Amino acid sequence: MQSTTKTKQRPKSKRRRKRMARYWLAAVLGLSLTADALTGATWQSRSFAADSVASTSTSPSTSPEPRPKRLPRVVPETTGTDSARSVPLTPYAEDSFAKSLEAALRSLAADGGEQAKMTVPVTPHQRERFDDSISSVLNTAILMPPTHRTQETHRTLESDCGDPSTLLPARSATGNTAAAKTEFDLPAFKHAIDAALASSVSNQAPLDDFASRLDASHSDLADDCGDYASKPYFHNDFSPTPIPNSAMVHDGGREAWVYDSKRAVPVQHPWVEWGRIWYGDGITPRGKNWFGDKNMVRPQFYVYGDYRTGIASGRNAAGRTDNWAQRLNLDLDLRMTDTERFHMFVGPLDQDGRFTRWELVDGDLNYENEFDINPLTGFFEGDLGVLMGTLQNSTSPMEIPFTVGLVPLLFQNGIWMEDAVTGAAFSIPARHSRLLNWSNYDATFFAAVDQINSPAFGTDEHRAQMLGTAWFIEAYGGYIETGYAFLHDRNDDDRSYHNITASFTRRYFDRISNSVRVIVNAGQDLPDASRTADGALLLFENSWITDTPLTFVPYLNMFVGWDRPQSVARAGGSGGILRNTGINFDTDGLNGFATLDTSASDTAGGSIGVDLIGDDLDRQLLLEAAYLTPHGSKNPNVPDDQFAVGSRYQFPISHCTLMRFDVMYGWRRGLQDVYGTRMEYRWKF
Repeated sequence: MQSTTKTKQRPKSKRRRKRMARYWLAAVLGLSLTADALTGATWQSRSFAADSVASTSTSPSTSPEPRPKRLPRVVPETTGTDSARSVPLTPYAEDSFAKSLEAALRSLAADGGEQAKMTVPVTPHQRERFDDSISSVLNTAILMPPTHRTQETHRTLESDCGDPSTLLPARSATGNTAAAKTEFDLPAFKHAIDAALASSVSNQAPLDDFASRLDASHSDLADDCGDYASKPYFHNDFSPTPIPNSAMVHDGGREAWVYDSKRAVPVQHPWVEWGRIWYGDGITPRGKNWFGDKNMVRPQFYVYGDYRTGIASGRNAAGRTDNWAQRLNLDLDLRMTDTERFHMFVGPLDQDGRFTRWELVDGDLNYENEFDINPLTGFFEGDLGVLMGTLQNSTSPMEIPFTVGLVPLLFQNGIWMEDAVTGAAFSIPARHSRLLNWSNYDATFFAAVDQINSPAFGTDEHRAQMLGTAWFIEAYGGYIETGYAFLHDRNDDDRSYHNITASFTRRYFDRISNSVRVIVNAGQDLPDASRTADGALLLFENSWITDTPLTFVPYLNMFVGWDRPQSVARAGGSGGILRNTGINFDTDGLNGFATLDTSASDTAGGSIGVDLIGDDLDRQLLLEAAYLTPHGSKNPNVPDDQFAVGSRYQFPISHCTLMRFDVMYGWRRGLQDVYGTRMEYRWKF
């Protein structure tokens, strides 16, 4: 009798589990009875503990029913004994299997009526599992004796699903499942099954016919699946691909184009090229075992550099400059191992900052020969860690690059120091500090005993000695450069002084690249008028990051200098301390081209301009305006304001030659104006 108690609606997952258990019980019971009938066995009626199904109300006090276990797949042995093997199914496969069993039972129980069909989407693999499970149940039922088989079937169902009487669904008079029933007349259901089987036996339906009808039912189910089997997943199972669909298409021709389109790039080889070719293939030849297996020797000797020739006309701060000058830079490089080499630089056509030239003076054309074969640099450099490993026949225990000789030293883009000095230097590279939150830093230590060029010591390059350090730090969202040097005057201790620098470079708002630099000189114990290195220099370097940062670069550089700030050391041809402020402060290093005052002594000013580079990075045009004003009385070369405009244009002629053109005009109040034009040809080799 149907309960009149109002029940809560079961969750969908619980209803599905209970429905699956009912299908399994009905399928196994029906197939077992079918096997009895086909083998001539009589129906053994069995009574259950209850004749009616208990109420299935799911009130809060009722515990939830256990989830039915999966139907075991039983495979009989050849000896006749039973052997069970579980078939793992996904929840979707379980549901499909249960519904397919119900469809098969409906087909068997239909008495002349239209065969019931259920559209159950299954894959071919699931259909194969379904067929195997049907066959396994039939085989188990046929191999067991009728009585034992019936008892075993009921025992298995009770162990897997609980009390079978609580799981069977009610059926209507036509044999269809009543969806809303909560009680079920089990004897009537048995009788309906018995009648259907008896009808099948009286018609002498063979087992093969039963199997053929079952296969037909399976075929119908598979036909209703559509193309589900060809879709292991659906379009909405995953989020959209974050890259364009065109990138997912493999184009063999496009992949091969990367290699097929390569061509030899024209290169300029050194004048002298002994040993391995400079621009040779990528295979490194095996070295010679002169110093051990850990530091192989590959001797190489190169002579390379560039040749410059330029014609200029105009006036600089010293007077007229109309000349055609020549300059030859030669680098001689003897490489022994991958880390050790001897290097020397020679400028045979220049001497003390003057270059071999034809010069027009008061209408007369004069030739000035400045030939000088003395080396401007000459040093040995290597890695102390590698050399220590070589002595021990082991790999390098550390990295300590060092150099000794007439060593070129350049710090902060040549602002703090740009000179070749007689001394030594070593570095501690690639370190980090968790304590100071430094992600990476290098420390360089240097000492020099001779050939220090600086206005602080006049024109005598043998007068000073120095000891110092320079640090390069990546931290705090930017790049830090700092250094300290003590310069000692051999002849006058009172002229000795300290030179300190620091700079910080970073980007702001993703639009402004900024560098702030400061240089401080202190320590000379001389009268104020006699001091040559004191005061400070503050530099602001800014460039605007545009939408085309490689080809369009506006910039603004400013400075303020107090007293007489000096670099640690500056070579004669490297210009003044303000050379990086703009092209109107930068010397050309060949013709003596005109500039504004570059000493920064008691002055302030800056330059504003734009750097235009070709789309293929093959040419450059610079346009700039500069301003300079005094704010003290210690610089006689800047009695009043100075203005200048200038331009530079350069482009390559070939892979090893270029042309450069410069023009500028500077207005100097209280002094004669400076101006000039020049043209230069450069050949690199």
